Amino acid sequence: MIRDDGQRTLLFDLDAALQRLNRTVPGDPAVVQITGVYHNLLRRWTEC
Repeated sequence: MIRDDGQRTLLFDLDAALQRLNRTVPGDPAVVQITGVYHNLLRRWTEC
């Protein structure tokens, strides 16, 4: 879905960090906000 290696790596690292945070502080407003940023980047960089 994401052709650019750099963008794909960035999303992978961001997702891994979000998963760790969700285990540590589930439901924290900052985690929810960063998850929204992750999804916005995913939508922006996805090639259909």
